[in-house]
Amino acid sequence: MTEPSELERVSPVPTPQSPASAPAAHTDTQAAIERAVQQGLESERRSSAQGADLERLTRQLRYREAVDQRLLRLGVGAIVFILSAGWLAADVTLTLAAGWGELGGRPFRLESSVLVAFLTTSTATVIGLFLVFLRWLYPQTGGAEEREPERDRP
Repeated sequence: MTEPSELERVSPVPTPQSPASAPAAHTDTQAAIERAVQQGLESERRSSAQGADLERLTRQLRYREAVDQRLLRLGVGAIVFILSAGWLAADVTLTLAAGWGELGGRPFRLESSVLVAFLTTSTATVIGLFLVFLRWLYPQTGGAEEREPERDRP
């Protein structure tokens, strides 16, 4: 056997890799890339599933709000109707009592100015109450508030 030279003793000569170890390194790299891609796909699936859940929950919340608003408007509408019907019944009762001169078997008399004032204010109140309720029930969207005022053209 020959003795190694001084150069070989100081820096060993790298031995060439066997052909079997080269594909092993390549498959390790390929496996690492596969894992990274799979993790990315799983992350995208999770985020899209979370987005779908968020969209579904948003639709459910909007539906519940619409149902609650409908029930609220139905209740308020019933109250406004009962109040208006009672007010108009009082108008008719007082008008008939003033015309006949008695109310419940007792004499009843109102000055004509009082009767006119009562009928006028009660009619205005009932119309105003219905108007306010109907504007709340059917809100105007995209109305005159969004339009720009027309400018005079020279």
